[in-house]
Amino acid sequence: MTEPREPSDARHAAARAALDAVVIRRDALYTAILGLERAMAAASGDDPAGWAARAETAALALRATWRRHVADTEAPDGIFVSVAADSPRSIPAAGRLRAEHAPLGAAVDALVASLATTRDPAGVERVRADALDLLRGLLAHRHRGAELVHDAYQVDLAAGD
Repeated sequence: MTEPREPSDARHAAARAALDAVVIRRDALYTAILGLERAMAAASGDDPAGWAARAETAALALRATWRRHVADTEAPDGIFVSVAADSPRSIPAAGRLRAEHAPLGAAVDALVASLATTRDPAGVERVRADALDLLRGLLAHRHRGAELVHDAYQVDLAAGD
């Protein structure tokens, strides 16, 4: 005869599912960040417009991944809601992460727009500088997200990276 499950078991299962989704989303974001970094590191040579077109592909992939990240984390069953339920002390950190979503999304959109009009070496350098700032911001956001999850659940998400 099995013992009846405690109500916290259901919450634990929901938290585990949310954490599993976070790991998948986190890995996808990291892959997209690396794709943009590789595109930025590629030589533009004597074809800045061609370089920009290739880099735009990576930026568009990052934008799609970022939008999924935001939608998933802010969803009614996303990690921010789970953290609020399971670790109320982590609510301020989750709020800070949520507040970063719009500015980082705007920076991704601006990068995509800049790449669409980059045609010369000076434009390549401007775009690279903007992309490096964006990459720094995305990586910092990702790191803060790992800290949030660790503080809320004592789980180290970075172990698989």
